[in-house]
Amino acid sequence: MHPREFGKYRIVKMLPLGGMGRVYLAVDTTINRDVALKLIEHGSDPESEEIVDAERRGAILQARLCGLDPHVTIIHHYGDLDGFFFIEMEYVEGDDLSEVLRKGPLGVPFALRIASEVCEVLETAHTFSATIGDDRYHGIVHGDIKPRNIRLRRDGLVKVLDFGIAKALSLTRKFTHNQFGSVQYGSPERLNSGEVDASSDLWSVGVVLFEMVAGRPYFQAESVTKLEHMIRGYSAVEPLPGSLPVSLRKVLAKALAPQQGARYQTASEFLNDLKALQQGKPALAESVSVGIGDDDEATRRTTRPPSVVEGDEAKTRRTVAPGTRPVSPPVQSPQLPALVKKVSLNRRRIQLAVRVALFLFVAFAFFNEYSAANQAAELKRDLQTEKLTDLDQAWDRYETLAKRSYLPGLLSGTRDALKQRMIESAEHVITEYRNSDTPSVTEPDWQRAKATLARALEIAPDDKNIRGKLFLCEGQIQRIHAASRNQSKLWSEARADFEQARDLMPKSPDPYLGLARLYIYGSHDVEKGAEALKNAERRGHDLGKREKAQLADGFRSRADQMLREAVRATGQLEEKDYLHRAEEDYRRAEDLYQQIVPFGGSATSVRKIHDNLDTIASRRQASKDSH
Repeated sequence: MHPREFGKYRIVKMLPLGGMGRVYLAVDTTINRDVALKLIEHGSDPESEEIVDAERRGAILQARLCGLDPHVTIIHHYGDLDGFFFIEMEYVEGDDLSEVLRKGPLGVPFALRIASEVCEVLETAHTFSATIGDDRYHGIVHGDIKPRNIRLRRDGLVKVLDFGIAKALSLTRKFTHNQFGSVQYGSPERLNSGEVDASSDLWSVGVVLFEMVAGRPYFQAESVTKLEHMIRGYSAVEPLPGSLPVSLRKVLAKALAPQQGARYQTASEFLNDLKALQQGKPALAESVSVGIGDDDEATRRTTRPPSVVEGDEAKTRRTVAPGTRPVSPPVQSPQLPALVKKVSLNRRRIQLAVRVALFLFVAFAFFNEYSAANQAAELKRDLQTEKLTDLDQAWDRYETLAKRSYLPGLLSGTRDALKQRMIESAEHVITEYRNSDTPSVTEPDWQRAKATLARALEIAPDDKNIRGKLFLCEGQIQRIHAASRNQSKLWSEARADFEQARDLMPKSPDPYLGLARLYIYGSHDVEKGAEALKNAERRGHDLGKREKAQLADGFRSRADQMLREAVRATGQLEEKDYLHRAEEDYRRAEDLYQQIVPFGGSATSVRKIHDNLDTIASRRQASKDSH
């Protein structure tokens, strides 16, 4: 969806944020104010309605919350218009934290300030009380704290964006359900149960804080499936950078403790520790052992064994009377040495068992990775030699290997081979459409190409070329739907997708070919269509019969409209101008049709143009005779 206008708003460009729906920089033309405009399309399916309901609740909650905390984006208006639910928010100039982190880790003081201000927002939200309709709520969870939703304003203020999936908590429930948050910043409990509460937000802050100071995400995996598996099975605090201050490492370890009960329980508790670090004071987490390499060794105690003979230190001897039997010295009890011996034996047995278990684990891990490596190499060969042509089957094999292997680089070659084959498969459809005057590409072909590229993007989420091709396929699908249903909304959505593809693939002619067809047949703007085709030519595409036919159709359609206007303006001054403009467009269309005869019924089109030119001549003659 990328309309030029929406109600009173003039759309400027799409913004890179929005958990659901699309967000645009727009101008409120009634007061000439820049705003962020979020549009969520209404749909007939339950999932679409659930998304709209979530966004509506989020807008209501955020509108109330922004009055309590300056870090929350201001909501100006929200409502329903032209098949969309819209939210008009303040436009926050600045950079997303995700953009800042691409340049590397942040300094500790800067990272602590950002995390503190996010915790301030959460402290306000989690303790917020409100009545919405007949329901009384206490607390709001954001549900999607991540770098993309944290914006750094030009004056340094931190803004928390996109409360679109925020949920209010009732007084009788301490959690809610939310399947829309980002996996990478979701807590293990949220992924396992779907339940979202205040601790889910605090976990996300901990993950973001780690990424800010370490310069890398806390969780990284080759696929979303493996990433989910990694977080669900989280059982130990990941190694924290040794260069970090110990106090910060302990705060992070507490925030990211595997056991939920060991973490910060409230935003204020987390915030107090962050402020303590900023002020150089001891944090609460420092008083707790958090298992990050503390060097507190237990003190060994030694005791002196008791003397066997009393008075041994003075080395005195006792004498006994003659004829009496000497008293034997007390004999040491055998129980203590036996116990010591038993403990020592048990310790050796335990050590042996641990070594055997460790050996078996290492052996199993080695065998597992060795087997996975062989299967990965086989899959790579099958893909490169085209022995395996079914990409669905290839994807299933790759997913199975990705779940098995825990070595980051083991599947890199296979992953690259699979990605390349997927791109080539989609490129075959795109090339067929581009280079053929009568392409045999159908909507199912575009759908398959889209699905293939979506998987390739899962393998390489930062690949702009794949993302651009994905938008291109989506644009073609929307264009086909728009042409069959003649709905302006679908034409607008197709244009938005083509423009996204154009921005991601600036050297490709394909987005311009899609835009040209859309301008000519959807917007009936032949001038824009002609400019789009010129841009395609500048990027190496030779205009074929199809493109000339499209331009001819555009000029002819506009000429037909001018002729109709001339008929309506009979006897008026405007009639002469309409006839002149119609004749010009008919001549241009005729010239293009003549170049491609007999392609696409162009000969028939030329005859109809000649008939209309005769009509224009007759009307001119009639106008002269009347004068």
